[in-house]
This record gives sequence, structure tokens and C-alpha cells, in this order.
Amino acid sequence: MSNSVIPPPYAPTSSASYTGARAGASAHLDTEIKLVTSTKEREHYDSLAEIYAVLTSLEFLERAYLRDSILHTEYTPTCLRLLAQYNGIVGSNPALLGDAGIEGFRDRYGVSATHAISRLKIGVPATVEHAIMESGGSGSGGAGGAGGANGSGGMGASARAVAEATGNFITCMDALRLNYKAKDQLHPLLSELMTSLNKVTKKDFEGRGKIVQWLITLNALKINEEINEEQARQMLFDLDNAYKVFYTNLE
Repeated sequence: MSNSVIPPPYAPTSSASYTGARAGASAHLDTEIKLVTSTKEREHYDSLAEIYAVLTSLEFLERAYLRDSILHTEYTPTCLRLLAQYNGIVGSNPALLGDAGIEGFRDRYGVSATHAISRLKIGVPATVEHAIMESGGSGSGGAGGAGGANGSGGMGASARAVAEATGNFITCMDALRLNYKAKDQLHPLLSELMTSLNKVTKKDFEGRGKIVQWLITLNALKINEEINEEQARQMLFDLDNAYKVFYTNLE
């Protein structure tokens, strides 16, 4: 019977392996491990971190709004800012999220942000998507009575707000007539239109819902995509009808 010691099956058996092990043993445990190897790679992960921050912030904001823990006057500008930040990050690097989009980002990093993702898909704050009815403010205590900013009849609003909304209607329709079809051309104009309409009236009116649907349609496009000719004509038709109803309801 041989006196040689048989090493266990998991132990290295060649001198080369032992040499490697001895060389590795001399490495310091506090040696810094580089997570990125280039500036481009660092920028990529920085952008992903910014998307994560926007997503979690927007989720908290949406939940606060649903619980009525934040005034809509505070919610709207904050939501618009977060949406603009997200669009800016993704717009500067369309390949950042890949084909899976924001849902793929959610699944990959385990982010629980149902409300935030829904808001990103729609592309506008809830106060723009849905008409917000004001309570109070139309009573007799106002300086102008029924002629206040939110009077009891019709669309009571300042002349400046009405002029701004009218101008935004005309701008959107002119853009379509000039053959604007890209997302980054039309979405900001429609978003500005909806914001100005909310300054004039908190009531819903015929055609308002179609503007919101066009906002959602545009927001679903990639930054380099365009609507087709048929969609452009339909959008112009819907905007023209909405403008006529809006103008008729003015006092």
C-alpha cells in the first residue's frame, strides 16, 4: 500500500495551480475594484441612476396626490418637472432603456412604481389628464362676485389666461398645417395647451378628452418616431372642434 497522500478531488493537483494560488494570496483585500472601465460606461450608469431617482420620486408624488396629501397647485408643477427630467434623460440617449422600455427597467431592478410608470406613459400630470373642479372661490365674498376667476357660470377666467389658451390652440393647429409630425415637436405644444386650458376652466368640455388621448398617443412614441398623415389630419380635426367648443363656452 502506497504511503502517498491523495489530495481531495476539489484540491488543485498541478504546481501551476499552486503558483497561482500563492500569487493571488498576496493581493490586498482592500484593493479597489473598478465598477466601470470608461467614461461612457460611467455616464450610462449615471443616467440609469437618474431614471431610478425620477421613478421613485414620481411614485411618491402620485401616491401623495391619490391620498389627497398634496395640493394640486403643488402637484402639477412638481409632476411636470419630473416628467421633463425623464424625457430629457431618455431623449438624450434613446437606446438607454432598450426595446423593453421603462417596464424592462422596472423588472430588471425590482422597482415597485406602478403609479409612476402609468404617469410616464400618459406623459402629463393627473390634473391635466382629468378636469379638476374647484371648491369655493365663487361665492359672494370675491371682489368681482360672479365675475371672479372661477365664477359660477361658464368659463370664468382672466383675459390673459383666455388669450394664452387661444394662442396655444392656434399654435398647435398651425404646427400640424406646417407638417409637424414628430413627438418632440408636437407633445410639448399639446402639453402647454392643456396646461393653459386648466388655467381657464377646471370643467370638462367636449373635445378636451381627445386632446388628452393625443397626448398619450404622442407620449407612447419613441423620440425619433412620427405620426402618419392620417393621424395628423385627425389631430387637426379634433383640435379644431375642441377650439370651437372652447370658444363657444367662453363668456
